[in-house]
Amino acid sequence: MRNILLLLFFITLISCENDYKTSYVIIDGELINNNSSTVNISGNGFEKEIFVSEDGSFSDTLFVNKNDYYSLRIGRESRPVYLRKGATLKLMIDIKQFDESLTYLGSIAPENNYLAAKYLVSEQEMAFDKVYVLSQEKFILVVNKIYKNYIDLLNASQGISEEFKQKEYKEIEFAHINNIENYEQYYQYLTKDLDFKAEETLYKDYKDFNFNDTEAYETSNAYKRLLETHYQRIAQNEANNNRKDLTLTYLETINNSFSDGSVKEQLMFNYLRYGMKANEALESVYKLYKSSSQNSDNLSKVTSSYKVLTKLTPGKPSPKFIYENYIGGMTGLEDLAGKIVYIDVWATWCGPCLREIPALKSLENDYHNKNIAFVSLSIDEKKDYQKWRTIIADKELTGIQLMADNNWNSSFVTSYGIKGIPRFILIDTVGNIINSDAPRPSNPEIRKILDELL
Repeated sequence: MRNILLLLFFITLISCENDYKTSYVIIDGELINNNSSTVNISGNGFEKEIFVSEDGSFSDTLFVNKNDYYSLRIGRESRPVYLRKGATLKLMIDIKQFDESLTYLGSIAPENNYLAAKYLVSEQEMAFDKVYVLSQEKFILVVNKIYKNYIDLLNASQGISEEFKQKEYKEIEFAHINNIENYEQYYQYLTKDLDFKAEETLYKDYKDFNFNDTEAYETSNAYKRLLETHYQRIAQNEANNNRKDLTLTYLETINNSFSDGSVKEQLMFNYLRYGMKANEALESVYKLYKSSSQNSDNLSKVTSSYKVLTKLTPGKPSPKFIYENYIGGMTGLEDLAGKIVYIDVWATWCGPCLREIPALKSLENDYHNKNIAFVSLSIDEKKDYQKWRTIIADKELTGIQLMADNNWNSSFVTSYGIKGIPRFILIDTVGNIINSDAPRPSNPEIRKILDELL
């Protein structure tokens, strides 16, 4: 009897040990020409910072939440990585030739070497701004070829688990449909043809696709992005056709497309993080979200934003500022009384901000004899002060160039509830708000607005 009990004990011990081993991933690596002190792994509610030794080696045990895609970050480079419980993964890389040298060893090496190869394929694709200005017929040919290239690469990759392969098939499909869903909006943005409409034949190949798959939403980031793009397109068309507020129309679209649940909550909340605006629809937007939200934390955050935005509706006095001027001294909003003021909140590190510069310079040039002051307000950190001055000089920026005193935490920025840049603000001649989230210089709508005001 005693021997049987001992046997049962050892069987239980072995079983527990095996369960323990299959709950984590062992990861290590060798970094050549390394200048980073850490390697970061994150995703799916998991985050781990791994110390890198002086010789470029690192090693750790990751208790990941599930078998899935994660983000691997070394310095400023970030790449997708697939982790599976109970697996081992070794990373070998020359930082000076990041993508070309990235190699994996271990039990999930095939999956990750495929992801590394996939990234290289994506780097060879036609540039974004070239693809989305093509005619619909040519666009479809290009995106179908991109889709086929990824499928061919996946099928040609050896040693990949069936679980990963089936997951990746779906990811590629979701990304492909997302590319198509984005066509109309991106074409309008890049060509400035806001009246452009894609033909319905663009969407025919996936008319039976399930845009209400709650399980896929919870397990796939690509599917999340797809749903956001799809319902934004539907809402945009509805808003344009019926001259309705876009944010309100989007919430109504989600509300009508999903029963109460986490997907409905997340889609609404994610949109309101940046899409809630201080306009005539604000009360209706907040009321609709409040009536449908089932997440107290999200509702609290939206309520905080709502309270800020109620002070920023058209006609309300604008928050004031007084900041350092590039040419010397301090300049405040009160110094510009008597002029329409168009403010660009930007930073030297912000790619979309820099892409607006040519359109902003063109706008300033076309309206330079009008009663309008163009103000560019940088929220760069103090450590980038000289970079700010250099970019102004190199790009020959005109208008009034100011630098905020405390980057994102500057009083003017927080008063406007700014969470993303570039952000454009339009203020009237007596310091009242015309539009707290005005069209960008690249949007033809801003010229229509200015022509009516001046």
